[in-house]
Amino acid sequence: MTDFLRAELTRIRSNPLTFILLVVPAVCVLYLGFEHKAMKQAVSYLGTMLISALIIDYFALKGIPGPDFLVRRPGMETVIFIGCVMLGLVFFYFRFLSPVPWDQQNPWVKLAVLPTIAFVFPIGHALVFLFLKYKPKDLGFRFHGFLPVIPIIALCALVNHMVSPESLTWDAIMAEEGSIAGIILSGLVAAGLSEEFFRVLGQTRLGAFFKNAGLGWFLTTVFWAFLHAPKWYSESHDLQDAVFSSIRIIPIGLMWGYLTHRTRSILPATVVHGVNFWGLQNF
Repeated sequence: MTDFLRAELTRIRSNPLTFILLVVPAVCVLYLGFEHKAMKQAVSYLGTMLISALIIDYFALKGIPGPDFLVRRPGMETVIFIGCVMLGLVFFYFRFLSPVPWDQQNPWVKLAVLPTIAFVFPIGHALVFLFLKYKPKDLGFRFHGFLPVIPIIALCALVNHMVSPESLTWDAIMAEEGSIAGIILSGLVAAGLSEEFFRVLGQTRLGAFFKNAGLGWFLTTVFWAFLHAPKWYSESHDLQDAVFSSIRIIPIGLMWGYLTHRTRSILPATVVHGVNFWGLQNF
């Protein structure tokens, strides 16, 4: 245990910039908890993400990680990744932010914009990197690293049940999807797989470009979080609420990205993300 804690302190000291950046969303989450009179939930949320990270490190140290992610040309591939993000933003603008509502939009405009939805899920990203001769395993599709999955899911579910049982989202998801098969499709594929694939592309390319894996991890999670803002703004027309809602999901996104980084596989984070029935981050 002493060696484990020493390794954790060494990791923090080796990248002080990333540690400082991590403090910023944590402070924001605590502020939001205070503002919403949900400080207990906010503290529990942050504590659960921290313990989840320690669980990830514990199993990563005990297991043998796979080879690191392949990034051949960091500069060019970072530009490609950002370009794909911008194309996704084109769809978000016309779908959620345009002065002309989507259902009233010119059909020709819709036809022109619809292909950019491929860069939202992100099928477009996958096609681009497969064209660049990357194999699925190079992009994180590796069948290992599942040991931390059950402890993390159990921890999150338990804390949510103890602290904020009313925020559990299972009933709402079941009502929306209508069946277990629908939940699996929307949770594991539409949400888990697509978002974690986006994350692994971003954090590996930005990490290689900046020569700082921690910075790439943090920046990609912030990008991912704020890509939710257009939809939330379209629902509430409250910019402040959309921004704060994006900040609030950064810690859980960081945990998912850290799981991918330490296991060298996208699949464990896909499972943990896909069964995210707890709403501990919602307050």
